[in-house]
Amino acid sequence: MKILTRDMEPIKLSSGNVEEVQQFTYLGSIVSTDGGTEEDVKARIGKARVVFHMLDKLWKSKVISRHTKLKFSTPM
Repeated sequence: MKILTRDMEPIKLSSGNVEEVQQFTYLGSIVSTDGGTEEDVKARIGKARVVFHMLDKLWKSKVISRHTKLKFSTPM
């Protein structure tokens, strides 16, 4: 992938041309050709939404004490 470049020539190796992609994930972050972070931010918000939805039963539970719930919500 080339980021913010005008060069349209394909990257060549001894075995042939390298496949060009518009975006890929590297160490959990989405990298795109325009150099922006919009897709990465959307993905992170989506992942956080899923986790908060999974914890919904925990927060609403009357069986689990507030003290225990607070232990789950603080970073380790």
